[in-house]
Amino acid sequence: MTFSNSKERDISVTQWALIRYLKDNGPATFSDVADYWQVEKPAITPIAQKLAAREMISILSGADKRQKIMCLSEKGEALHKTIMEATDPFLEELMEGISQEERDAAATVLEKLIMNLKRRG
Repeated sequence: MTFSNSKERDISVTQWALIRYLKDNGPATFSDVADYWQVEKPAITPIAQKLAAREMISILSGADKRQKIMCLSEKGEALHKTIMEATDPFLEELMEGISQEERDAAATVLEKLIMNLKRRG
């Protein structure tokens, strides 16, 4: 499944999940994201590499050269803003009467369900 109205917005659900994670949490290591998504660290690598190749994120070396830190680039920030502006009106209508706490919980569960489906095959 991809979000695509234009070439620039043609990203997979897991790529979008990583962009959202970095937007919401700031720079993070592969391990941080793997722990949050409850997947093995190697599952994050192809997602991050594809986003880095499209200049949506930057991958920098941490204090320990083996540690890689991901952060959103300006292009990634712009994509996040574009997608959120396009989806916010629909989501607000859809989420009417649902508290922010319930919305956050639902988003977390859905992201984990997607990652579980990805692990299956």
